[in-house]
Amino acid sequence: MAQLIPHHHTSQIEQPGERLVAEALCAQLPSEVVIIHSYPWLRPERNDRSRKDNLQEGEADFVILHPRFGIMVVEVKDGHVYYDQRTMRWERRGGQHQIKDPFVQAAKNLHAIEKRSEHYFKNGLPFTRAFCVVFPRCEWSGNPPPGAVNANLFAASDLPRLGTRIETLFRAFDRRSQHTMLPAPVLDNLMRTLTSEFKLTPALWQEVAEQERIIFRFTEDQLMILNLLQQHKRVAIQGVAGSGKTQLALAKARAFADEGKRVLLLCYNRMLADWLSEQVQEQKESITAINYHRMAREWCARAKLPFPASSDDDEFWTNGAAHLFENAIERLDGDRYDAVVVDEGQDFHESWWDSVEWLNRDLSDGPLYVFFDPSQQLQHHSDQRLPKLGNPYLLPCNCRNTQRITLLCATAIKHEIRFKPGQPEGREPIFKVAPDEAAQRAEIASCLKHWLSGSGGITKRQVAILCPASIAQSSLRQLTALGGVGFTDNLDDWRADKAVLLTTLRRFKGLEADAVILFDVPEFGESFQETGFTNRHFYVACSRAKHLLCVIAKSELTL
Repeated sequence: MAQLIPHHHTSQIEQPGERLVAEALCAQLPSEVVIIHSYPWLRPERNDRSRKDNLQEGEADFVILHPRFGIMVVEVKDGHVYYDQRTMRWERRGGQHQIKDPFVQAAKNLHAIEKRSEHYFKNGLPFTRAFCVVFPRCEWSGNPPPGAVNANLFAASDLPRLGTRIETLFRAFDRRSQHTMLPAPVLDNLMRTLTSEFKLTPALWQEVAEQERIIFRFTEDQLMILNLLQQHKRVAIQGVAGSGKTQLALAKARAFADEGKRVLLLCYNRMLADWLSEQVQEQKESITAINYHRMAREWCARAKLPFPASSDDDEFWTNGAAHLFENAIERLDGDRYDAVVVDEGQDFHESWWDSVEWLNRDLSDGPLYVFFDPSQQLQHHSDQRLPKLGNPYLLPCNCRNTQRITLLCATAIKHEIRFKPGQPEGREPIFKVAPDEAAQRAEIASCLKHWLSGSGGITKRQVAILCPASIAQSSLRQLTALGGVGFTDNLDDWRADKAVLLTTLRRFKGLEADAVILFDVPEFGESFQETGFTNRHFYVACSRAKHLLCVIAKSELTL
């Protein structure tokens, strides 16, 4: 029995005449034959009057794909049909209703399929093309009408042997001397012609964009907190990862600037400082966005104070840098600020806070806002001590990440993180185990392909790849690309969509991306000294991902 598509059985065909023809074709043609019912087509055709291409549509009642010959279009005319030789018109019900010439219809449908086939066959069509008309409830006599011959005109009495008649007609149209099986590539392309390669894949970019619109609304809600704090001059604000601390810090710095104040927006991370500086470009005369290390170095240089060239000496930055910075501030007294806003306050050493206060024109009485999250303290391991700002205001709700990423972050630090009703659920974070460097690279390439490929993929500027340790010691060391996707550690190139961002967790801290790949993840240690990676590091890394997260560990992780 021949294969019928798209139906599973001829009984699913509603039109009675077409159902009769389908039953005969399926029962009598070989099993390797494919019969397509109700095949639609749409293609442009030239309009000689308007000289424009207009879309023309049509539908073939049946298209037969026979692996020994090629394709045949079958037009079915059910009921009582007449052909008037005097007027050359096809009619139904005694001339009351004129109908289209079925042979012209069949030929037109065949021509449309031939044109479609040319996309796959560049050097001619190496298969037989034929058409016929079946009248399942009529018999005929006399001479066939124009456009028809005895061989391609079938009546009700032909149905019991329709399969044989169809194959005979194929031979009549076949110009080959031997009716051998068509080569496999020809059959494959014929099937592609008839069924197409149309695929629908989920539009990942659209999914992310829809979630982003909701998350942005939640971030706007967080800004209302600033209005509640307007009457407070000096404030500490403690918030979980993704609670909007950086956005609030930006908003407060701008609000101070709008009051005519000269504002310092200070943070720990150099990459975050660069991003903050870009955000305040329009107010750069009023707002200085910079990280502590760079500011200390630059002010000491301006004050003509000697400063160690290396910034990698933890001992110096813990104990000596702040003292030098304070001396520089004394010498540059006129450059102090009217207000100071600090982001990433948890990473500031206790010894730094005096210099931060000194940067304020009114010292410890000047406006100071500090945003911090104790669970994100990665840069030092001493107890958290902030300036005397009173009890901190709390931001307990995550408004940046999807629900599933937020729940993972909460699991990592074994502490509840709330999210607001309506926050996007998002996709489940992906976990992979890759024990060696080759496996790590393969998993990264696979994830990038999944996220970036096709018209439904997201863009390179939406993806960040993070490493817990140095890139020079990672599985991606000395690589500038993987699987055709380039890497960059430059924020400008990343935002310009030239490449995905490849950097360390520490450098990316305070920033975010729509999609994050965290690779080379070791086992968690109880302390940083054990493995260099703790649950706290994992929490910070995962919270960088707003919508999509892939974690590639060296072994199974226990959260």
